[in-house]
Amino acid sequence: MSSSSRTAGEGTACGRRAVAEALAAGHPVNRIYFARQAKGPEIERIKELARQRQVRFDFVDVGKLGNLAGTREHQDVVARLSPVGYARFEELLEQAEKVERMAVVALDQLQHPHNVGMILRTAAGAGVGGVLLTARSGRLISDEVVRASSGAVFRIPIVASSHFQRDLEALKANGFWVYGLDAGGEDELFAVEWAAKRVLVAGNETKGLSRLVRKTVDARVRIPLAGEMDSLNVAMATGIALFDGVRQDGRADGR
Repeated sequence: MSSSSRTAGEGTACGRRAVAEALAAGHPVNRIYFARQAKGPEIERIKELARQRQVRFDFVDVGKLGNLAGTREHQDVVARLSPVGYARFEELLEQAEKVERMAVVALDQLQHPHNVGMILRTAAGAGVGGVLLTARSGRLISDEVVRASSGAVFRIPIVASSHFQRDLEALKANGFWVYGLDAGGEDELFAVEWAAKRVLVAGNETKGLSRLVRKTVDARVRIPLAGEMDSLNVAMATGIALFDGVRQDGRADGR
């Protein structure tokens, strides 16, 4: 097998931040490829992290690197790594028992990897305790999701749920208040007093919240929009809601 071949079950991270995050988080990285002309402090940091982790790295022509990455937007570095693992749902409940405040993001049948990745990145930045995905969305933790998240997939617990509504009910039973983002919701976002322990549910890009989830949420929240705008991209809407919660709680880093 050539050094550039992908083994069964391998994933790819490309871009300086994503590769550095994978290494820093201790995610299993099999090999790293740099473009021959790669340079700069971020590249040197990746090399140092790779040496610390004893991960082999090679230098290749930029054309070959593009083939390895499957995109030209690789920032001169690509990593072959083990697939992103999932946390157990019970781990979210265990974590919630240890803290007074905790936010969880739940993605109800999202379809587009870029949206999933952007939400993961925003959730990590907002200090979210974990992300719950429907099993369908869970299959989307792909190379594109890793790329869109800029490596945040390695920093935040992700649960792929086969019983999404039941897990939402379990979170409610453990003290969480469940909010659904809904363009037709009764509650205006900026009037919401966010619960200390809360779940923010974002629905499918086209259909919104599924019927059963709409029945499960404690409140349906809408973002007020000007003019004839009736909705926002799901990743953007989720970010606005998450950071309104951060505003009420205080800083995302707790200081």
